[in-house]
Amino acid sequence: MNKDEQLKKVLLDYAAGHLSARETKKLEHLILKYPSGESWDWKDSSHKEAMKYRIQARIEAHNNTKAKIRRINIRIAVSIAAALVCFFIFFYLYLIPGPTDTFYTVAQSKSYSSDKVVLILPDGKQFQLKDTASFAHLRSELGLQMKSLGLENNITVSVPGQKQFKLTLEDGTKVWLNGGSTLKFSSDLYKQTAREVLLDGEAYFEVASDKIHPFHVFGGGAEVKVTGTKFNVQAFESDHFVRTSLVEGIVTFRMDHKTYKLSPGMEVIADTEQKDVSSQSFDIDKLLSWKAGYFVFDNIELVDVMKAVSRWYNISVVAKSPIKNKKIGGTFPKNVPLIDFLNDLTLLSGVEFKINGKEVQIIN
Repeated sequence: MNKDEQLKKVLLDYAAGHLSARETKKLEHLILKYPSGESWDWKDSSHKEAMKYRIQARIEAHNNTKAKIRRINIRIAVSIAAALVCFFIFFYLYLIPGPTDTFYTVAQSKSYSSDKVVLILPDGKQFQLKDTASFAHLRSELGLQMKSLGLENNITVSVPGQKQFKLTLEDGTKVWLNGGSTLKFSSDLYKQTAREVLLDGEAYFEVASDKIHPFHVFGGGAEVKVTGTKFNVQAFESDHFVRTSLVEGIVTFRMDHKTYKLSPGMEVIADTEQKDVSSQSFDIDKLLSWKAGYFVFDNIELVDVMKAVSRWYNISVVAKSPIKNKKIGGTFPKNVPLIDFLNDLTLLSGVEFKINGKEVQIIN
């Protein structure tokens, strides 16, 4: 039954008195809510009466019966029609879902237990930390009495977006953690035969020299082994690649039973899915710009830029269509509101963005 037929049926039922009291009340409520009939411009009272009888005659002809039908108040009839039209418009515009935009995910936000840097113990207890801390002091301040736990049951430091953190381990090793990173380590690291940490994120290490107890960083399916050196590791599990950059000393990089040795000024980039490894030189100032509070993009794909933005601001990023061959270069401060960063990115790239809560949409 189409809209005209539904409207005719309601009017006929109303005119014939077939509507229940409840249905009649609903119609009258609609009439009061949408009194469109009041705005009709009648020529005069005789015209109004003529129209009233004409509608009544049409109803009688449609019924094809001699049953007596009560007269319809023309204002109510017209108002009912107007109310029903409003209802149908509302139904089709708002209740029937239309075509929706399809987006594909560029990067996902993460869930953190706190917007502060936290130390998480093996039993789940958490302690908020400031911008820098020494684990030896934390152990004393918090009264931590822990046995040798090993990496299977370790301490976790979680750094949310828009935060950075410097941690000094008990062996004297210094670790700077970028936003969106976690580091796990044994509570008695300095007693271990091999000093081992697990990284999901980005960190810069200044490892205390100890040739007897090598220092291992595990992350993204790869391993970095040193005895005392300075290096940067980027190993976000969601990225499926590990980038290890050596500033000073010697580093041994291992993945998939293959070993690579680095010299200062060189880095390896490993695809942990394809098991491909490549090496190249790097600019130390650009590499460590994140420690100084800047994004430095050296002609890199917009997709990779937005992944970095997603981690720092902890937002999801979606796009209406795949982003290809759009490269970005430039230096951006990290301590600005997201909207300001995106506006600068729009000026540079011509790409427009829309912020929707915790999600950024790439429009074109």
